[in-house]
Amino acid sequence: MSDEEEEEATKEVKIVLPEYFLRKNDLRQDMFEKLLVLCAAGCAKFKLQKDIAQHVKTNLDTDADMNELIGKGPWQVIIGRSFASAVTHESMHVAFFDLPKYQETFLIYKSLAVQSV
Repeated sequence: MSDEEEEEATKEVKIVLPEYFLRKNDLRQDMFEKLLVLCAAGCAKFKLQKDIAQHVKTNLDTDADMNELIGKGPWQVIIGRSFASAVTHESMHVAFFDLPKYQETFLIYKSLAVQSV
C-alpha cells in the first residue's frame, strides 16, 4: 500500500452537523450527532411533521447502534413548534433540541419496556 492510499484510508469522515439549540441531552455524543443528522435529513425530505417523526422513529427502531439496550422499549419521537409533555424514559436515552433552520423542536426518548405481571 502506498503512502497516499494509507492517508486516504485513515482520513476520518467529517459529518456536518446542522445548527441546533440544545435543551436537554442524556445521549452519548456519538448517538446524539447521529440523531441530529437523521432529524435534519427527515426535515429536508418531508414536509409534514408526522412524516418526519415516522422517518426518524423507523430509523431509530431499526438501527442497531441506537438499540443497544436489548429488551427495552421503542423510541418515541415528538416534533412540533409548541407542545408540553411529561415522559418516563430509559436513563441516558433522551434528547430535547431545536433545529432553527426548519423551525422545529424535537423530543426523542426511549420509552420503558412493558413488563408483564
